[in-house]
Amino acid sequence: MRTPLLSLVLATVTSAPVALATPPASAADDIGTTPARSPAQLVAADEERVSHRGLERGPEASPHPAMPAPIATEPPGDWWVLHAGVRPRLGTFGGIAALGLAHERIERFYGVLSLSLIRNDAGTHYGGVQLALGRNLSDDFGGIAQIGVGENRARSFAGVGQLALAYNRTLDTAAVFQVAGYNRARDFAGALQLGGYNRTDDAFVGALQLGGFNHSRGDFTGIGQLGVVNAQGQDPFDFDLRGDARFAGLVQLGAVNSAGRFRGLVQAGVSSFSHDFAGGLQLGVMGAGAAEFRGLAQVGLLAMAGRSYGAQIGAAAVALDSHRGLQLGLAANYAESVHGAQIGIANIASEARGVQIGLFNHARRLRGVQIGLVNYAEDGVLPWTAIINMGFGDEPSSDPGNYARTARAAHDG
Repeated sequence: MRTPLLSLVLATVTSAPVALATPPASAADDIGTTPARSPAQLVAADEERVSHRGLERGPEASPHPAMPAPIATEPPGDWWVLHAGVRPRLGTFGGIAALGLAHERIERFYGVLSLSLIRNDAGTHYGGVQLALGRNLSDDFGGIAQIGVGENRARSFAGVGQLALAYNRTLDTAAVFQVAGYNRARDFAGALQLGGYNRTDDAFVGALQLGGFNHSRGDFTGIGQLGVVNAQGQDPFDFDLRGDARFAGLVQLGAVNSAGRFRGLVQAGVSSFSHDFAGGLQLGVMGAGAAEFRGLAQVGLLAMAGRSYGAQIGAAAVALDSHRGLQLGLAANYAESVHGAQIGIANIASEARGVQIGLFNHARRLRGVQIGLVNYAEDGVLPWTAIINMGFGDEPSSDPGNYARTARAAHDG
């Protein structure tokens, strides 16, 4: 007799659940998914459990130990349309939908919908939607979406997206979105991570990380990070952010921004810091800082860099090593060596090449002009002058900070 096209198989567990051993996870892989097991593995586990129970009862044990409650062990064929049960455990399903009232495990799913009210496990899931009120777990997911109230996890995810209230976790991800309170991926390629905390461990390639705390521990390539805190690098609060990982995008925009190597248009917030900044604007209401700054302008209450190329604008502008360009500090400007202009109330440099304009100007070595109420240049036309002073210095050093370092060494020696 030909098997009907539409059939319904009910698999209901009526007694104690079968204990299932979980293969040990690799030390480098803490994703936490539990692959489904095939019917043959389930039967072997049942027989082993029964055998152990018989041995435990000793020589007086009955020769016919009690068998566990029956479970559905035969996988449905591709002709099955629906498979339903309280705790269905299947090898392969191919059809429209598999439904579980409690905990559903399927080794290989090919269909439209896999639904479980509590927990939904799949080894391989290729189809439409994996849906659970609790947790969706899958080794390899290819389809439309994982949707769970609690959490979604997959080692390899390729689809439209993961949607959960609490937690999404993947290793390799190709998706349009991850949306949850906490989103985490090792490698994310897609459009959007949206949540309270968004994290990628190796690389983000897409459009936006949008949320409260956005953290790309490896490379970020996209439009930008928009959030309260935006960070790129292993430790977002370690300001010695050396390394090869980099931010490549248009904008980091938030209250606090940090990056190892920033390659973009704007980094803007209350506080913005990059170890190596090369781009347009670095803006920080309270402070903007970089170990090395190369850009249009660094703007903040305190604009600070080790070496800077461009403009530093703020209440105070500081270059601990050298600055090329304009320092415009309302209160003070400082540079170990400056090539360009310092304009502010007080301008201080060990070596100044260009112009200093302010109430007080100070340079140990001057090749240029000082204009101010009080001017000091150790090698100027006069050491102290009012209104204007000039200096011609010696031959310029090849290293912008060389004069200051040589002078310090001579003084210390």
